[in-house]
Amino acid sequence: MTNLFNNPQQQYLKTQIETASKPQLLVMIFDAAVKKLYLARQAVEKKQIEKSHTELTKVQRIFAELMMALDFDLGGEMANNLMRIYEFVYHRVVQANMKKDVRLIDEALPIVENLRATWTQAVKKYLNEKDQPASEAGKSAAFAGRISQPAASNLKPAAFATAPAAAGAGQAAEIPPQPRLNLRG
Repeated sequence: MTNLFNNPQQQYLKTQIETASKPQLLVMIFDAAVKKLYLARQAVEKKQIEKSHTELTKVQRIFAELMMALDFDLGGEMANNLMRIYEFVYHRVVQANMKKDVRLIDEALPIVENLRATWTQAVKKYLNEKDQPASEAGKSAAFAGRISQPAASNLKPAAFATAPAAAGAGQAAEIPPQPRLNLRG
């Protein structure tokens, strides 16, 4: 087993995680989910059953944790909408894992990419507002401490529930691709 401190890439990732804010960690989680879905898709295409199972199981765990982390008291209807989206993705990934079906991964992937893009924008907005002077920060205080509110307004959850395969397809092209982290585990 490689010692964490002997692997510069792992050490860099560890430092990134330890120094990231909670909103930044959320973006990193979605980066990992997108990466794992692409790896799983490739593995299914190549008939690498064990690798596809490993990657899809990691995505399942990510979405199970996201669902458990939702605060319905604070998030209200927005948390309920996110729960429906997360459940949809989770169930598609479970089905893809059982059936080894690329089409099911393809249904989940644009949704996860859209979630990642939306959270990335929300975090940027949150960090920009956090850095504003106190007088300006008061104008956008609704965002502080409730990162799910603006992010979810961009998600249009009803569209995900009714047409998951088409969700985010047009929006994802408008947002420049985000750098991907090499998250292991």
